[in-house]
Amino acid sequence: MSFLPKPSPSEQFELSPIKAMELAASHVPDVVSLAQGIPSFRTPARVIRYAQEKIAAGLCDKYSLTTGLTELREEIALALEADGLSYDHEHEILVTAGSIEGITATLLAFTSPGDEVLLPSPSYASYLGAVSIAGCVPRYVELDEENNFDFHVDKIEQAITKKTTMLLYCSPNNPTGTLFSREKTEELVRICQKHNLTILIDEVYKDFYYVDEPHFSATQIPEARDRIIRACSFSKAYAMTGWRVGFVHGDKNRINRIVKFHDAMVTCAPVPSQYAAIGALRYGADFLEEFRLEFKKRRNYCITRLDELSQVMDYQIPKATYFVFPRLKDIVKYADDSHRLAYDILDKVKVATVPGVAFGPSGESHLRINFGREMEDLEEGFDRLEDYFYKRQPRQRPCKTVPAQGTSPARRDRAGSSLLGKGVRLLLSYACRYYLKRNSVLVIGITGIKGKTMMKRTLVELLGICNHTRGTQLSYNTEVGLPLSILRLKNPKTLSEKLLFPLSLARQAIWSKETAEMLILEYGIRSLKDAETLLDIAVPDWLIVSGVEADPHLDYNAICEGINHIATCMPPEKLLWVGDDPFVSNMASTQPAPHIIRDSQLSSGLLHTSLNRYSCTRETVGTSAARALITSVSMAELLNTPTESIKHFLQS
Repeated sequence: MSFLPKPSPSEQFELSPIKAMELAASHVPDVVSLAQGIPSFRTPARVIRYAQEKIAAGLCDKYSLTTGLTELREEIALALEADGLSYDHEHEILVTAGSIEGITATLLAFTSPGDEVLLPSPSYASYLGAVSIAGCVPRYVELDEENNFDFHVDKIEQAITKKTTMLLYCSPNNPTGTLFSREKTEELVRICQKHNLTILIDEVYKDFYYVDEPHFSATQIPEARDRIIRACSFSKAYAMTGWRVGFVHGDKNRINRIVKFHDAMVTCAPVPSQYAAIGALRYGADFLEEFRLEFKKRRNYCITRLDELSQVMDYQIPKATYFVFPRLKDIVKYADDSHRLAYDILDKVKVATVPGVAFGPSGESHLRINFGREMEDLEEGFDRLEDYFYKRQPRQRPCKTVPAQGTSPARRDRAGSSLLGKGVRLLLSYACRYYLKRNSVLVIGITGIKGKTMMKRTLVELLGICNHTRGTQLSYNTEVGLPLSILRLKNPKTLSEKLLFPLSLARQAIWSKETAEMLILEYGIRSLKDAETLLDIAVPDWLIVSGVEADPHLDYNAICEGINHIATCMPPEKLLWVGDDPFVSNMASTQPAPHIIRDSQLSSGLLHTSLNRYSCTRETVGTSAARALITSVSMAELLNTPTESIKHFLQS
């Protein structure tokens, strides 16, 4: 038992890591900030004029009602009605000083100190501060990264305890840009009803979709209306971050409880800002669409630049928001310490990003990049990121900006950081071979440097229409990560996990039943030795060779030697080559190659193979996504996937 006094709540409370990064960046000359979620646009002039007219008329000199201007709440009610939602402007809408104030007031209204709040992670960093203010305990539940960060519904239910009172999440999600599926959202609501949880949804990015898909909100589920509070904002949609105005809406009884805490904190939202919000709702629709189209253009640009960094980063294409959340690969120094990495990037090349760990435990090993900034900032920022990751000479080194914080030394292979012993690696390899021998499963391997993970996810989705499929965990593809993925084991980190690991390994190898019919595995090959080691773990039935050309500092002779070794072990008819990559094309030319993928096979909404021509409305952004789509369709045909299933996939 410790007799030391506990630190006070104020001593435990910390500044948001996003704001901390912006403060650090403000002291760096010539910095390019891709950190804080501020859109680059100005508030529309018509909105500003409307607010100015009200100020000039003397209508902004006094408080409004605590709940907000009646006129504004009426406009909000009309906007909600246009979205198919019916809320009484008098009793069910509360105007707040930005969405985070409304979120904090809601937490205070519906929780007690010591209650647990579930936060699907990665989750917006500032929620942690709001939960702390309410004296609650945050319980992070990881999202399903391999499924574009959708909900792990089972894991959320497993995390519920007697102390759990609320679920708080952002939709579309900041930082991942995820559109949560309707199916998972409805299932989640049923779980919250079953356990009597309040649902608090932050939908400040609901207006920035980049796919032809209507926004689905849990507020559209009628039977859940009395337990859901939704927070919205004018900050993002209308470029009004400085005006500090938003709103929450919910059942009358719930809003009545929130108002008391809102009044205690701010009395009312700033009145000039409330009038600006009226102007935004009345005159801002055209500007909103203009912003959305420009953000989509910038998103697509970011994806093309991330394709060029695919040696060091794996990304999911964001379908909404203006953030992308790439995962750092094992070879990156500080990949398992995103705080250290983000500040090292700021220090070395003067680019501000947000460390992924700011968004919860499953955000670790990621960076958040804001593509809502000016295009010239994105161009310069990515140029500098390439300088950093490809070890080019930086333009100028500023003074150190890393805050004092405990850090761990970098490791090359996060998936094997606890398993570096040669004996354990050999045991993993043997266990994996035994497991695959026991379980009849088709293995599709993907090797190369560029686009492997994108290709894996696309294959898992398409082939999964007619088969049970499973892919490599995240981007684990080394002599340790590959068998961990095959055996469905996590990298042991705690002492107890390490002690129990041999038992878990034996159980999986000897008794576990493989439910998948197809395994889609990534093979990380940088040398002949890599190829020999990974072939000793699992010999693929089919092999796809993705792009190789990436960092000019790579040892391409060694990489091509390793890939050629694994390719020559395969029958030519079981090989698919991405032929527009110069290195892959050269390797394919030295041996029989009946299946060569060309970028020209996808153009103007049509995808053609040697067998069929398909109409394709599925969104593809960047070279990696396009090649993944062409390769997956070609692979599906070779595996006799029904044509109708492929057509449906290409229209989804």
